[in-house]
Amino acid sequence: MLPVSLFGKELPLFPDRSSPLRFTAEKSTMKGRLIPLMTRNPCRRASLALILCLILLLLPASAAAQSFTPLPEDAVSGPEPNHACYGTVSLDSAAEILDVIQQARASGLLAADEPVAFDPNASFYRGLYARDIEYYLDDSILAILWKEEIDGKSCSFAEIKIADASQFRRKLADDTFGSDHEYFATVMADEANAVVAMNADYYRHRNFGILAWNRELYRFNTDYYAEGYSLYNCVDTLFVTASGDFLYQRLGAENTPESIRNFMRDNDILFSVAFGPVLVENGEAIPCGWYPVGEVGMGYSRAGIGQIAPLHYLYMSLNHGSHEARWNVTQFAQHFAEKPVQTAYCLDGGQTGELVFRGEPYNYIDFGMERNVSDILWFATAIPSDVEGALLQ
Repeated sequence: MLPVSLFGKELPLFPDRSSPLRFTAEKSTMKGRLIPLMTRNPCRRASLALILCLILLLLPASAAAQSFTPLPEDAVSGPEPNHACYGTVSLDSAAEILDVIQQARASGLLAADEPVAFDPNASFYRGLYARDIEYYLDDSILAILWKEEIDGKSCSFAEIKIADASQFRRKLADDTFGSDHEYFATVMADEANAVVAMNADYYRHRNFGILAWNRELYRFNTDYYAEGYSLYNCVDTLFVTASGDFLYQRLGAENTPESIRNFMRDNDILFSVAFGPVLVENGEAIPCGWYPVGEVGMGYSRAGIGQIAPLHYLYMSLNHGSHEARWNVTQFAQHFAEKPVQTAYCLDGGQTGELVFRGEPYNYIDFGMERNVSDILWFATAIPSDVEGALLQ
């Protein structure tokens, strides 16, 4: 079965975000070489000035003043976030977040016509464990966190837009596959200097699915599971490419370690997450019947991550309500699809479902306390800690 790609490299509609950096450097060098010629001949000076102006107009809005530095692929942490870039808005002043979004659009971080999930007219959750709206904004990342009341339940959201795919990472405990140690998500997020982080699949707790990390295939178990499936293909596996896009190997897809390595090489895969199922595809919710993990037919705390557009993501969790049953996976998928995501994937829920911001859980965690886990997903700023004047004001 072929993997699903909604934002793959093959779509020329979405440009390579690394190209402005290279183009800017080349343009600067070219401009330096042209100065002597421009001073000798007024006509040539005017012509070349016009050409340079046209080049600048054709560049993405952010390219002319690119101030971020992509993270090295082997980095285990990002630059330290700048505390001046954090902000808090009360629920009664939710419309103020539109000014933050507009700053991101004006800088070119967020495209002018790019949809956002945040809605100032949403039914914000105001019950037990309610939170203000939180955000972080610099030239390389926008993160907005809020809680909505949906169907009488508290749902936490984190909308993240990044400038470069290197800012989206998966962290394993001790930065080592197979480590015997587990930590709170807040601890691992702090180690990574994450702007925002969330749970992943808690890979040490089960051996389902295909696990890739740092471009290496680490888990592919062909042992028989049930219902005709092997351990490696009894769940949907999410693969994240070097361009930050989502691809899937679906439940039941027949593969070998060699075919998966070829798939990873051909699609420039950095890491995978093995939980699932796929919740949303092409903007439509996917009903779920039988699935081996996540108590899919029961009311349960849920967590998932979706992609709105290139380098634009939405995390959603359902953690508690007024003591009534929570959602099954199909219900969770239906509500996730109400947001402008094109694709979404279910992460480990229950007490594992955690959203970390400013060093603490933003959502309510089952039983009121963190649990030790083996892994997180995290998003970093790409503004070096020693760079001044790079922040949006």
